[in-house]
Amino acid sequence: MSAALAPVTSEARRYAIKELARRAGVPRSWFLAWEIDVGPDGTVVRLGAECPGILRFLHAPPAAPVEVPVARVPWPENSEPLEPDLLLPFCRDEQPQHPLYSVGPDRSVTCRLDLLASVVWTLSRAEERLSPARDEHGRFPAAASAASRYHFLERPILDEHGRAFAGLLAAVFGRRSAPTGLRLKLTHDVDEVGLPFRLRSTLAHGVKRARPSALFRDLAARASPLDPAELAAVRQLAGISAARGLHSAFYWKAAPPGPFDSGYPLRHPKVQRAVEALRDQGSELGVHPGYHTFRDRARLEEEVAELRRALGLAAPGGRQHYLRWSPDTWLDWEACGLGYDSSLGFAEALGFRSGTALPYRPWSLEENRELDLIELPLILMDCAAVKYMRLALAEGLARIRKVVERIARTGGVFTMLWHNAPLLDPAYHGWYEGVLDLVAGARPAELPRKAADLW
Repeated sequence: MSAALAPVTSEARRYAIKELARRAGVPRSWFLAWEIDVGPDGTVVRLGAECPGILRFLHAPPAAPVEVPVARVPWPENSEPLEPDLLLPFCRDEQPQHPLYSVGPDRSVTCRLDLLASVVWTLSRAEERLSPARDEHGRFPAAASAASRYHFLERPILDEHGRAFAGLLAAVFGRRSAPTGLRLKLTHDVDEVGLPFRLRSTLAHGVKRARPSALFRDLAARASPLDPAELAAVRQLAGISAARGLHSAFYWKAAPPGPFDSGYPLRHPKVQRAVEALRDQGSELGVHPGYHTFRDRARLEEEVAELRRALGLAAPGGRQHYLRWSPDTWLDWEACGLGYDSSLGFAEALGFRSGTALPYRPWSLEENRELDLIELPLILMDCAAVKYMRLALAEGLARIRKVVERIARTGGVFTMLWHNAPLLDPAYHGWYEGVLDLVAGARPAELPRKAADLW
């Protein structure tokens, strides 16, 4: 665990400007015309021949952070405030009532705090390099995050900066843009399929979950073409999506059995039939590497290779089991040639672990480069609201509704994870359909096949 972070490089600052521009709705063609000059004290951006004027982003002194302070500043006068204030992690502010941006008579704009460093360190999850806090599964806990301590975990703070920057570009330079609206990515980690048959888990359907129909289905499936209850729930999720005109992504496992992996036989005829049915329906198929692939690239490569062979996948996306993730995981996934990761969310909390709902290419602090991988931030996992946060249905849906509204205003993607097993659990009754009602009308999120094509 590092005690401090290296100062932000010039390459990383150019990356931060691109990410800020993306969140402001700047077209790629216009951004490519920008001239970016990174100096020791500030970064100057010239917006091209058709848009005279410059932007100056001041740099903080080059001391490496060992903690995560958070500055609060008012929204620019030329922006439509979405929240009472703008937040800048990794920044200290001696003049909290002063605006973040000032505009000169020559249409030059100066950003007085180090917004670019804030963007880089927030998107790269730098605080997880600073803090030793980990839970029993080796995960960085939500409670240890600055977003939790300063009460902004349920706000997409970087996407809000994008809208503030968009207002500035419109007011000063006449270049207007609008957020893309709400988009949806509906995902399902297939942790269990009821195969191989285990009497203990089958009996749990009747005892713990009070679903005797699932118990009887598992028993009948042993000697008939019937699918076990969990595998039938996979098909049920796909049917719910199709009935609502939605598209689902199903992430499959190839991990051997263990305390945290059910070890189902991916090549079992019943599993293969379910996979083919999903493919015929147009569902996306992806990878869900097992518990012990975390920080083990060789094991990750082995499981991904088996998933590719068994499912016929090219460059799939997916998610780490148990959300066991660290910034090193991005490098492991890139090395495996995977297209996107969607592990970056908290298991025990709703919200924005990296301050954004917009898919982005991560920045590696260790290798000082943008990775050839897309991160699709996870906003909600089913058991976060029900098991960890212990929210009642009405309260939980109200919290989720507010998050969905914030994403709609800033133009991000509401990415949710719903496992197949909760469809068999009465504790989750009404939740899935209730959340889907909140995102009715959202457009599907479409990711490019190549990370380089993301904008």
